[in-house]
Amino acid sequence: MYVLRIFVVLCIRITVCSVHMPEHGNFTDTFNIASPHAEILTIYYGDEESISSVLLYTGSSLQNFSISIESSKTDVAQFSEEVIINPCQEKTNPNHTAEAFHYSSAENQYIALHEATTCYNLSFYSMAVYIGYSNARFYANINNDSQNIYIAEILFRSIRKPKLIDKVYSVSVMVLVTVVMLAAGNNLDFDTIKEHLKRPKAPAVATLSQFTVMPLIAYGIIWLMGYTGGKALGFFTLGCSPGGGTSNVYTKLSNGDLSLSVTLTTLSTIVSLGTLPMWLYTLGSTIPADEGVDKIKIPFLNILQSLAFIVIPLAIGALMKYKLPRVALIIKKWLNALFIFALITFVTLAIYVKFYIFFGWDFELVVSACCLPYGGYIIGAFLAWVFRFDWTLIKTISIETGMQSAAVCILVVMSVSGQPDNDLALILPIASTLVAGWPFFLILPIYILRQKIFAKRKARREKQKHSNNTPFEEINLEESKLPLDPENHKTESSSASSGSEPWVELKLLTV
Repeated sequence: MYVLRIFVVLCIRITVCSVHMPEHGNFTDTFNIASPHAEILTIYYGDEESISSVLLYTGSSLQNFSISIESSKTDVAQFSEEVIINPCQEKTNPNHTAEAFHYSSAENQYIALHEATTCYNLSFYSMAVYIGYSNARFYANINNDSQNIYIAEILFRSIRKPKLIDKVYSVSVMVLVTVVMLAAGNNLDFDTIKEHLKRPKAPAVATLSQFTVMPLIAYGIIWLMGYTGGKALGFFTLGCSPGGGTSNVYTKLSNGDLSLSVTLTTLSTIVSLGTLPMWLYTLGSTIPADEGVDKIKIPFLNILQSLAFIVIPLAIGALMKYKLPRVALIIKKWLNALFIFALITFVTLAIYVKFYIFFGWDFELVVSACCLPYGGYIIGAFLAWVFRFDWTLIKTISIETGMQSAAVCILVVMSVSGQPDNDLALILPIASTLVAGWPFFLILPIYILRQKIFAKRKARREKQKHSNNTPFEEINLEESKLPLDPENHKTESSSASSGSEPWVELKLLTV
């Protein structure tokens, strides 16, 4: 029975292939689609409908047919149902008069055709709904048949038009990263770092947690949610990035170990020089590409240059602090002002230039963005608890694990060549960075209020305890000032034995 079923399936496939396969070459009694200028056609996000053209080659015997188009991703690109079919313009090629040629107005070139082949220009409307890739699938209907025949598909990419503001944004990112790294190097305290490295247990656990747990969490989310291409690469890069300066702020607000937090941030920046390329080369190379796109290409040389661009300002800031302390103090004042200016410029430009990112948000994306930092918080705290650290170190290691440097990630992602991969790579890192602080916005106010209430209660108890002890101290002080005259003492003791009230009251109070 099983063999008979296989035989029937093979017969059906052979019959179908015999119907649609050409009889006299590649183009006879069949269809073939070719893009006019490149393998990937480009449409621009934000523009209105534009006219796209492709070439259709058919057998000369086919006359009565129609073409329809279907988009593989309607949330990225949409195409008109109506397709205008015009024959290719016939011209004589002066360089090849001995051969038969057709002139394609779409390709603007002469094409040698089989004598039994006809060339058509297909024109249709296309519109970019969002950035990304989408395949336009072409179907043919012959003699108004009820069944459409699949012909081929052409890959479209939807990108944003390059603008001057994009270059300004890129420069602002570089300036911000440079200023942050210079300030970080200028604030380094090598004595504190040495003290923490003498007890390497906490730094080792935090580094292991950050550069092992976070990349694996990001990689697992990519495969679980089915992310591909630039979007997946950007998210994985964030998981492999070092800790950011934001973790120091949240550590201080949470009453964590601030000196350890600064030490871990510095160490992670240096360690990422080796771990980030390593993860991108191993697991990063297995990230699936977008539909219709070849294997995703990771520019390792550009990534190494970006990482060097991060570490060099850090080293310069550290050298200035110890070799030129006076100059470092002067620059430190200007760096703080420059940092505030660069941060405001960066945030303003990011909202204006990258506002399209928010249109790509959905429930699944927000959940994915939350899982990376929140998973880091939980697993980092668990590992710190397993190694029996106190509550202060648990909070510090947890925050350092979950907080990644968005600036480093964006700088590395900007080195990925080609659009729309650059824009797609920023969607999840920016979303994850924005939601990473949500728990602190909810918990920290309650935590700070609780700390203040406990501090007031403690102060009230201390004050009450002090007020209760004050009468005894005063009385003892007065008692120490009693005259030591034997006669007076004898008189007082005789009055006490006779039941005198003053001495009885004093004795009762002192007891």
